[in-house]
Amino acid sequence: MNRFTCLLFFTFNLSLIGTAPVPELTKDFWNSPEFVRSFMGDYGFRTDIEPKVTSIEQSVLREVVAKAENQIDEAIKYLEEKIDTKSSAALDFALATMYYQKGRLLKSAESYEIAIKKFPSFLRAYKNLGFVKLSQGNYQQASVRFSKSISLGEGDGVTYVALGYCYYMQGQYVSAENAYRMAILLSPESRDALNGLVNCLNETDRFSEALALLDEILIKEPENILCHRARVATLQGLGREKDAAVALETIKRFGKLGTEDTARLGDMYHNLGLYDLSLKNYEKAIDSTNNLPISKYIRIASILIGRGSYEDCFSYLGKIDKKFSSSYSVQNEKELLILKAEVLLASGKTSESTKILRSLIEKYPLEGKALILLANTAWNEKDYEVAKLYFDRASKIKEWEVESLIEHGRMLVEIRKYEDAVILLEKAQLIEPQPRVKRFLESIRNLLIASNIQ
Repeated sequence: MNRFTCLLFFTFNLSLIGTAPVPELTKDFWNSPEFVRSFMGDYGFRTDIEPKVTSIEQSVLREVVAKAENQIDEAIKYLEEKIDTKSSAALDFALATMYYQKGRLLKSAESYEIAIKKFPSFLRAYKNLGFVKLSQGNYQQASVRFSKSISLGEGDGVTYVALGYCYYMQGQYVSAENAYRMAILLSPESRDALNGLVNCLNETDRFSEALALLDEILIKEPENILCHRARVATLQGLGREKDAAVALETIKRFGKLGTEDTARLGDMYHNLGLYDLSLKNYEKAIDSTNNLPISKYIRIASILIGRGSYEDCFSYLGKIDKKFSSSYSVQNEKELLILKAEVLLASGKTSESTKILRSLIEKYPLEGKALILLANTAWNEKDYEVAKLYFDRASKIKEWEVESLIEHGRMLVEIRKYEDAVILLEKAQLIEPQPRVKRFLESIRNLLIASNIQ
């Protein structure tokens, strides 16, 4: 395995296993000849602007290059023995580069730092140290090193792409935009530079500019899936939900629509009121062999309940059970039981719903949502004392306190206990002021005034 193959193998796998958030630098960036040339160069040195090497050190480097072709571990060991505090920074640079090839990032960073300490204007050492920091996910330190290399005279597109990415990941979108624009000037065909610029425009709400750029790219590259995906987000940013759905359908025609995309398309059709198409895509998402997190499917079931599609929701919950029941977390179990209870309740199956909810609070006494549902069920059956007990229990749970106070207050208004209702609603407003509750409270106070006048 030669030195370039080693580098490509390492960086490709890094892009696969990294946890950096999207948008990430693509494998096209890490594996591109431009990156290899930018990072590796060769093991020679530009003597006019880089550290000088003695004739003996030149001989050492030639030996290192020969060994690195097929025996990089031996090359590293050989070079480690030749380096001391007085040796040229060029040797530390070569060692750092081989450490990087082997994935030894900490050692690589240390050796680049030593090279810079020995030769403070070592342009390539700053740049390569930037790539090491980027590989470690340390975007702030990486951006400092890339900026320093540019100030020393570096001017390749790869460095500007990497700098733009580091700024983007730190939320510095204007700085990232400037770096990406410079990268495009230097490397007009760089997809990473174009994608990065589009992301910056979207993050700063300049969706029209982003859309124009994407459309321009797609004229040249009509099958560029990354651009089609970015176009979906851009159209949504412009509030053009229908066009965004069409853009996702375009990706589907290319056979590149993933499970998450399919669920997203379902959301779009839901927002457009096209419920049959929405359900069709939600069903495809859960029937896919590539699973999303359970929470995504639970969210979809909640949407189905919210729009009154109770039969479809119950069917969807059954599919969730069939697919994931063996891997439920406690939270998953609670959420799904509550959704089932809500569907049963909405479908008029009160006793079945109540049975599930009572079983749930026996197991999880602090499940506030279940307590409020039981309270509302009792309220609907005009069993006000039981409803009060459940509302009181729910109000003692901090995250459900406000909702339980409001619902309890509404029940008291129904049975004309206005003064008691005002006390509860005022308490809810003190904790979490809400305009709708404020209006409701004012109307109840007016009722009290009117009743006192009479």
